[in-house]
Amino acid sequence: MLNKLKTFPVLLALLACFNVQSADRIGTVDLEKVFREYHKSRAVEEFINRRADAVRAYMKQMSEQLKKLQSEMYRLGTDASNPALNAADLAKAKKAAADAEAKVKAKTAEIQLYSTQITREIRELENKKRQEIMADINAEVRRRANIRGFNFIIDRSGKTLNGQPALLVFPNDRDITAEVIRELNRSAAKPKQEKK
Repeated sequence: MLNKLKTFPVLLALLACFNVQSADRIGTVDLEKVFREYHKSRAVEEFINRRADAVRAYMKQMSEQLKKLQSEMYRLGTDASNPALNAADLAKAKKAAADAEAKVKAKTAEIQLYSTQITREIRELENKKRQEIMADINAEVRRRANIRGFNFIIDRSGKTLNGQPALLVFPNDRDITAEVIRELNRSAAKPKQEKK
C-alpha cells in the first residue's frame, strides 16, 4: 500500500517537471505487451532458443567426451599404482596416467572457455536485438503519439516495488498499445494462402 502512495506523488512530480497544462494530452502504452507481441520479438526469441538448443547439444557432447577422458584417467591412474608392475612398465603407466590427466584438464578448460564465450555471445546478441526492437517500438510510439495528438506517453507496464501497476487509472481511449502492435506487425510476413 505504501508503494502505491509513493508512486502517485512521483508521477505528479514528473508531470509537474514538464509543466503539464490542461491542454496537454497524455496517452499510455503497455511497452511490455508491445515487446511481447511484436513479430520481430518472437522471431528473435525463436532464433535464440534454437541457438541455445544447439549450444546445449554441443555442451552435452563435450561433457560426454570429458566423462570418457575422466574414466580413462582413473583407469590409467589405477594401473600406475599397481605394485605388481616392473619399473619400466610402471614408468609407462605413470606417463600414460599423466597424459590422461592433462587431456582431462585441457577438456575441462575448453568447456569452461566455450561456456564463457557462448554465454557472452548470446547476451550480446540479445542486447543488440532488444535495442533494435525497442528502436522500432519507440519510433512507432512517437509516430502514433503525433497522430493522436499526445504530448506525453506514459508506459503503464511498469510495476512498483510491491508488484502493483505504477499507473493505476487511465482512460482506455488514451491507450495506444493495440494501435502500436497492429502497425508494427503490419510488416510481418503473411502466410501464403493455398489456391483452391
